[in-house]
Order: sequence, then structure tokens, then C-alpha cells
Amino acid sequence: MEDEIIESYLKAGKAVAKAHKLAKLVTRPGSKFLDIATLCEGEILKQGCELGFPINISLDSIAAHYSPEIEDSTVCPDHGLLKIDCGAALNGYIADAAVTINLGKDKGVYEDLVNASEVGLAAAIKTAGSGVSVSDIGKEIHKAISKYNVKPVKNLGGHGLGKYDIHGPPFIPNVSDSRDNFQLEVDKAYAIEPFTTNGYGAIQQGQVINIFQFASMKKAKKLSYEKLNLAKKFKAKFNTLPFSPRNVDFIEGTEKINKTIDDFRKRGILIGYPIFEEIGRGLVAQTEHSILVLKDGVHVYTVEDNDL
Repeated sequence: MEDEIIESYLKAGKAVAKAHKLAKLVTRPGSKFLDIATLCEGEILKQGCELGFPINISLDSIAAHYSPEIEDSTVCPDHGLLKIDCGAALNGYIADAAVTINLGKDKGVYEDLVNASEVGLAAAIKTAGSGVSVSDIGKEIHKAISKYNVKPVKNLGGHGLGKYDIHGPPFIPNVSDSRDNFQLEVDKAYAIEPFTTNGYGAIQQGQVINIFQFASMKKAKKLSYEKLNLAKKFKAKFNTLPFSPRNVDFIEGTEKINKTIDDFRKRGILIGYPIFEEIGRGLVAQTEHSILVLKDGVHVYTVEDNDL
């Protein structure tokens, strides 16, 4: 892997680490989701990166993909598990990491779910390396999680991080029964993210959609000049990286932004990412880091001291 590419990954990783450090300082009962998002995303931009995806702030049984809306009034409750998942990109090279905040500092299942996701991640990182199969990583994650008498979420997992590709192959499972023998490769980046639950052990798509991605200009060719120009602006600003309506700065007014996104999604110009909800409405915790697999070993790069 070229030094310039490694440097881009490392800088993106540091930006994510700083955003999470800030998130831990400001997130508490009564904090507004929108304020957390503004501060954390602002920190990533301050570090000279673009957003790899809009911040995910997902509470309790919502496992992922909730990002505050433009005028979101949601506040953190006194108790609950809040997953904060941030992504940064530099020159298209992405860093992705998540932390779960136990809002009430509650013991019992709340603490167990967070600890289980953390030790699952630690076990995965210890196992990871060139030539290691994703199924072996899943086995180690599952084994570590099971010590806490909670479950892994079987249909969520880690993934490859390609250039401008936040969810590239392979899928890295959190369970022990995967038959995928894909092996991690040198000079590749991966995100590993154990999800734990006291519910059913799987997620389903919910009704809420507040994260979007540019998909295709083909469906925009017959649009009016104004709408065609807007489609081009979506493509130019976000490329293939997911975004929030909050990040749209080339359309004035909340109503017009939302109407344009809804129209473009129906036309296939944009696609939407529904929230993920635990099927049994169980609590969900998540811990995630991104790694670089290089010739000299595995490097966790979504930490502040990630110098190679």
C-alpha cells in the first residue's frame, strides 16, 4: 500500500477518534442528538476530512442508521444504550468506528451488553491478520460475547473499506456458524463491529429513513434544468458517500431539501438507508474500530495514537 494512501487512512482515523472523544464528553441525559451530531461532525471537518457518512446516533433497540434530522428535537433519556458511530474520509479512504454510551451508567444487562461488544472486538482484532478467514473472526467474537450471557446480532457485522466504498466486501460476521472462508488480505482496510443484544439476535429494517446516498444520474436525464442541476450537485458533493439532509448546503430551506430528497429517492437518483431495529426490541450495544492489514501486521487506525 502506498504511503499516501496509508496517511489518508491514518488521518481519517484520527479524525474519528477525536470525534468520539468529544462525543464521550458531551453525551449525557438531556443532551440533544442534534447538538452531538453538530459537534462530532464538525470535529471531523475541522481535522481536514469529509464525512465518511453522517453520524449514527442510535438508541436502545435501534441498532444503527438513525441520524438526526435537520430540526431534530430528540434528547438523550436518563437511561439507555446510545450507539455513536462516526465515519471520516480523506481522498476517499475511510475510517469507521463506534462506541456505546451507557447513559444511566446502569449495571446488569446494560453493562454486560457494552462489555460484551468491547471484548468481542478485542478478540476479533487479536485474531485478525493476513490469511485469517472471516469465519474464524466470527467464531472468536461469538465466543467472547457468550461469556456475558447475551447474544451477537447475527445479521449485522463488519465490512471492507474501499475507496469511496463504506461497505465493501467481505462481510465479517459476529457469529460462529458462518461458512464464509474469505480471508483478510494485505494492504486492505476493514471495519470490525460486534453488536450485542438481549433480544432475538437479529435486526430488521424500520420505517424511518434519514440517511441517503447518490445512486445514478441515468434517471435524471429527463428532469427540468433546475432538478438536473441539483442532481449533479448531489453527485459532486457526496460522490458515493452516504449523507444526511443536514449536510445539504446547496438547497435553501428544510422543506425544499426534504421534498427534493424524497422526489429523487422515488426516481432512483438517490437511495435511502432505513434504520435497523432489533426484531425482539432488545437492547443493542455496538463497539467498532477500523484496521489496516499491512505486511508488518494489523494496525487499529481509529485511535488518536495511530502513527505507523
